[in-house]
Amino acid sequence: MKRLVYYASTLLAAVALFWPVIYGNVPALRVLPGNPVIQGVVGLVIFGGLAYVTFDEAVEETGEIREKEELTAS
Repeated sequence: MKRLVYYASTLLAAVALFWPVIYGNVPALRVLPGNPVIQGVVGLVIFGGLAYVTFDEAVEETGEIREKEELTAS
């Protein structure tokens, strides 16, 4: 279930990222009251935060083993 929440919140965060552009190009959405930039920022904070919180739980649910990889300069 947490994996589904992670995927849905990631998708909604991506939509919120481009919300002002979508709002400006779809005439049916222009009837919504408010500033589309503020709506996009609020959506990005809410859904991005939810995706951030559920990320570890979604990875643990899949059963994948995460190993630490060391980065080298080469």
